[in-house]
Order: sequence, then structure tokens, then C-alpha cells
Amino acid sequence: MVSDSPSTPAGIAAALLLAASLCWLALWPAQPSLPAVAPINAPAAQFAAARAVADLEALARAPRPIASAANGQARTYLLARLRALGVEPQVQRALVQKNYVDYNANYEATMGVVHNVLVRVPGTAPDRLRRPALLLAAQLDSDPASLGASGAAPLAALLETLRALRAGAPLENDVLVLFADGEGVGSLGMQAFAEQHPWAREVGLALRFDGAGSGGPLTLYNTYKANRAAIDGWLRAAPDVAGSSLMQEVHQLAPHALRIGALDRLQVPVLQFAHTGRPFRHDPALDTPQRFERATLQQMGDTMLRLTRAFGNARIDPIPSTGQVYFALPFVGTVHYDADLVWPLARLACLLLAVAACVAMQRVRLRYPALLQAFFILPAIVVALGMGAWQLWLRVPALHRVWHPAAPQHALPYLAAVCALCTAVFVVALRQLVRRTGTAAPMLAGLACLVVVLLLASWLAPGASHLLAWPLLAALLSFIALHAQPVAARPAARLALMLAGVLPAFVLALPALRDSFMVLSPQRMNVPIALLALLLGVSAALLMQARRYLARTLLLAGLGGLALTGSAGAGVGKGDEPAPLRANGLVYYKDMPTWDAYWLHPAGALDPWERQLFANLKQPYVFLNVFGWDSPPMWYAWAPRDGLRFPLVRILRNGQAPERHADFTLVSENRAPQVRLKVLGARVKRATMNGRVLLDSEAKTLAIVLYGMEDDLLHFRIDVVGDPIYAVRIEEVLPGLPERLLPARPAAALVPASGQSIAADTLWFY
Repeated sequence: MVSDSPSTPAGIAAALLLAASLCWLALWPAQPSLPAVAPINAPAAQFAAARAVADLEALARAPRPIASAANGQARTYLLARLRALGVEPQVQRALVQKNYVDYNANYEATMGVVHNVLVRVPGTAPDRLRRPALLLAAQLDSDPASLGASGAAPLAALLETLRALRAGAPLENDVLVLFADGEGVGSLGMQAFAEQHPWAREVGLALRFDGAGSGGPLTLYNTYKANRAAIDGWLRAAPDVAGSSLMQEVHQLAPHALRIGALDRLQVPVLQFAHTGRPFRHDPALDTPQRFERATLQQMGDTMLRLTRAFGNARIDPIPSTGQVYFALPFVGTVHYDADLVWPLARLACLLLAVAACVAMQRVRLRYPALLQAFFILPAIVVALGMGAWQLWLRVPALHRVWHPAAPQHALPYLAAVCALCTAVFVVALRQLVRRTGTAAPMLAGLACLVVVLLLASWLAPGASHLLAWPLLAALLSFIALHAQPVAARPAARLALMLAGVLPAFVLALPALRDSFMVLSPQRMNVPIALLALLLGVSAALLMQARRYLARTLLLAGLGGLALTGSAGAGVGKGDEPAPLRANGLVYYKDMPTWDAYWLHPAGALDPWERQLFANLKQPYVFLNVFGWDSPPMWYAWAPRDGLRFPLVRILRNGQAPERHADFTLVSENRAPQVRLKVLGARVKRATMNGRVLLDSEAKTLAIVLYGMEDDLLHFRIDVVGDPIYAVRIEEVLPGLPERLLPARPAAALVPASGQSIAADTLWFY
């Protein structure tokens, strides 16, 4: 490292063999095992998935969106089961409002009536009323087009956990259980609890349980202001449940990522546990009780019960912290430290970088021009590698067959092949750069680039900072030590220091490389390539001294790996069972301006029965009469007009400039669970409903979404800017279809109550 002379070929070969072994161990891990399913006659104080399955199937019989009839039936079932367990539940009915705004001043005001189900299990400690309580939370509602088994699983697990708790020794602390309504439309239920329920002030720690798949192991998916006591409690009670603060940051980049929700308003530590195996994002109809893995339910319940007993018998620390950085180390387990240490570690890396630069300038006479040249060229190489990997995925469709959401591990050979290709290109580019600038400049420039990235990560994603901090500290210390006089003349010592400098990068980056790839899919290859750049950057010393055969070997291995994955991927995912149900895409739309009703269906293939409804069309068209030129193509046909009532609207006043406003009332005679309003053709500066302010600043567009208003009288006043001609579009949305208006349907496996019925009107103000 102190000169351009290479180490011995045998030493380099041994080092590369060690690196290859570490790669193999990290990229081909054993799949985490799930526990055996406890039978229905398991001991009373033990969690048994066989007992919880009955609740799972009962709760996931039909979609249960907020304010729907099925939602009310699920709530009734929960109340009956809780009373049968010997606890007295309560229902919190609350009106909640949440506003969203984007960077273009487009506003959406959401308001809903939620019905949360709450249970309190009193503790036995003499001072329990002065102790912080433990909150267990799960989501009650579901997607309108899905049975929502993944969301019903935590509900069923909570019921079985409550039964097991009552059968075992009582806990010292109070335990609160929240079955939250309206989570799927903006975490309205948990917001109602946090803002309006008196129990919210007693919570010292919240545990939220969610599902984003039909199976797989439970993980600590996300945290909020987790303190040391919360993380220590998780590791003691459920060490088999994996989690890392890095993956917490990565998950937020994935589509449809799970969120903590409004529990952050409690301002106490929150831990969110979730399973994401066997996903169904590509088809929500796959989210059925029959497809849900019983072993996942068993692990969720075991974990829930262990965590409840651990935190229920310990003094809970309710003081939130800046968070915890936590990650797993081989043969050590999960380690963690306060996020307050993130910036001191980053500053230490900056200090060591300055020392390394001074040492390099003194020992090998490093010059600024060479360092600056390497500092700009190395990031360009990394960006080119990322762009190339992304283009490879786009331009070679045969590679797509290796990726299937239900089995992402089958695409790991593709990842290995891409990494081999990128490493080969990096080796060639690095050796060319060394010929121009010498050895020290690229090494120091690579470490400097990583220090810059560490500073950005410490600011934007502190949970991922450890992935850079510890490898950088090791690499910088190794760089400085390698330039010491006693080490310069000892090839064996230099090689040992090189390996010590790159070992933390291999230990930390390789599992992160694999896990981020499996979460983000190959379409987001830029993140795994960025992690690969960390490995390449800190192991540059070995790569610069490698012979040409290394680049050629990696190039051949990468090309061969891509060829094999492209040909072998054809059968990936074929073993995954077909969807037992499918969501109904049909919409019944009754439109007041045209005084008519229509059957609508999104563009796409129609089954034989749906084809009968749209026999007048050969292909989807833009439906100008109702939706205008900006609407997407769709199938449409005329329908009977007696399926729904039109919105009952009365215009009270059409205010003129300078106080231009619309003043009207609305009653949903359909008792629609969802009502949508949108202002068209005007900028809104203020909006109220029944005197409640929905918007009090100027907005480019305004949409209002209401849930659970039933047939209440709603009085709107909408003030607009200037003196425009504008409209207010109103849509009442109901789940399901008026089946009596449809022709006889052959037996089909459709999600119950899927499809939509919409009654619409448009109010014009001149």
C-alpha cells in the first residue's frame, strides 16, 4: 500500500479466496426456519396457531374497508370473542381529520368516523396506575378488493395472546390492546386513539404488528424513537426475530412500505413487527386465509406473547430517544447503540481521513492534482456501474424470469453475476487509474468519497450509517498503519492489515447487499450496486494488486452466471399456487349530469361473462361523455338507472366576487361509506364542513375524502380565488355491485363484495 509493488501472488490469492468465501457465505444463507404449529390442545398458557386460525378465517371472510358493513361485522365478531375471553372491550367512536399537501400545493383533506376496539388488562403491581402501560396494536380494516388475511392475522394472534395471558400468571403492568379502524386510509384509527382517548397518556411503549405477505418470518420492520430499553427487551424476549436499522431505511424505499402510522403521536418508543414473505402486491386477491402460512401465525403469536410477558413484567422506560442503530454480526448476534453516536463516529472518520491524507503526502509524496483526479473519476465509475446494471435489466427481458415476488431468493445468482461483472469493470478501471495517479491517490480518494456518503447517511438515514462508519474506520486505520515504517518492509504484516481493513466491509455489506436486493427487486439495482461500491472502495488495495486474470475470471463468471440465470429462470414462481379468488373490477356508475348509469371496467382482458356486458365494444375507449379527454381508456356500457340514489345536494348560495364561494349541503341517501369531492377549475383559499375548517390556505387543487358519514347532513362552504367558473365533483362510493341489475353470473371465485358502485353529481358555479 505504500508503494506500487504488489504483495506475493500466494498472499493475494489467499486474500481473494477469503473474500470469495465470505461472499459465498453471505449470498447463500440458510432460510430462517419457522416454528412448528402448536395444536389445538396445546397447554392453555401457550400460544397455538391451530386455535387462532378460526379467528383468522372468521375475520377475513370478506373485505372490511372502513365504514363498510363487513367492517361492522368484523367489529361485532371481535367484541363477542373478547367478551367470551372474559375481558370487557370498549368501542371508541371518533371523528378524525388529516390533511395532505404536496410540493405543488395540491391538498387532500381526509375526514372519517372510526370505530376502534380497545381492551385493558389490568396489572397486579401495587403502583400499576403510576407505571407506564404497554400498548399492543393491530389494524382492523382491509383493502376493499382483498380479504385482508395478512391484516387479520395480527388480530387473530392478539385474541389468542389475550387468552394465553389470562391462562398464565398475571402481569405487573397494565396491557392495552388496540384494534384500530381506518388504518388503510391514513392511520385514522391510531390517530383517534393518540389524540382523543384518555388511555393514550398512559402508554409507555407501543408494539405494532402488521403483515405485508402471506407468510415468511416475522422481523422488526420499523422503529420510532426506540430507546435502549426497548431494543434490549426485544433482544431478550425474541432473539429469533431478526431486524436491522439499515433494513428499516431500505424498506421505506420499497413500494407499499408499511408505516408506523399515527402511533408516533404518542411520543413514546414504538416497535413495529411484520412479516413480508410470499407477497401479494401484484394481486391483492391472493391475500386469503387459505394461503396464509400457519407457521407464520405461530411465530407471530409466540413473539407477541413473549414480548408482552417481558415488557408486562418490567418497568417500561417511556422516554423517547433519537433512536437506535442495530445490526447483526456473525457469531455475535445483534448489537446496538444510541443514534447519538452516529455523528461522533462520522467526525472520527473525517479526522482519520485528514490524518491519512497527511501520512500519504509525507510517506509517498501524494499530490493534490492526482488526488482530485481520482476523487472525481471513482464516483463516475460507480455511477456508470449502477446505470449499466439497471440498463442490463431493462434491455435483457430473459433475465426477468429469475425474479418472482414469492421467491426472490431465486434471483440471488443474478445478483452474484451482476456483482462479478461490475467488479471486473471496476478492477480494470482502477488499474488504469493507478497507472495515471499512483496507488495512494485512488485509495485515499475512494475513502474520501465514502466519508462524504457517510456524512449524508448520518443526516438523511442514520439507521444505515453503521454500514459505512465501521468499514471506513477500519479501512482508514489500516491505511495509516500500512504507511508506518515497521510495516513497510513486511509483506505478511501488510497483507494482514489489508485483510483487517476490509473485513468489516465484508461482514456488514454483504448481508445488506443480499437483503436490500431481495426487498427492492432487480429494478432497483442502484442500491445494491452502491453497497457493492462500499466493498470495492475499502478493498481497493487488494484489487489494485490483483493480476489481470482476476478481471478476466470475474468477467467470464459474470457472463456465464447471467446466461445460466436467464435460461434457468423460466420455471421460477411456477410452483406458487394460483389465486383462489380474483377481485371484481366491474364498476356501477350512476351520473347525474348525463342522467344515466353505466357499467365500467378498466382496460384489459375480459372474461366471457364480462364480455356479455360490453358486447357493443371491440376495445376500450376514452369515455368522453362522463370523464372527458383526460380519462384513461375503459370498457363501458349502459346500465339500469335504479341501482343507487343520486347524491342529495342543495345549493344554498353561489357567492360572487370579491367573496366568491360555493355554499351547499349534501346528504348521502345511499349511506355511502366513502364520499369524494373535488374542486375543478379554481384555486381554493378556504374550505369548511359543518363549520370545521378543512383548508385555510391557498391550494392549487382541493380534494375532500369523507368516511363513515352515513346519512348526516353535511354543510360545505368553499371559498375560491378570483371570479372563475368552477365545479365541485361529488362521488358516493359503495363496495360491491347491485347484483340484481346484472345478468345471471356463472359460478366464479370472486372476492366477496369486491367491485364498486358510485353515484356522482357535478355542481357548476357561474
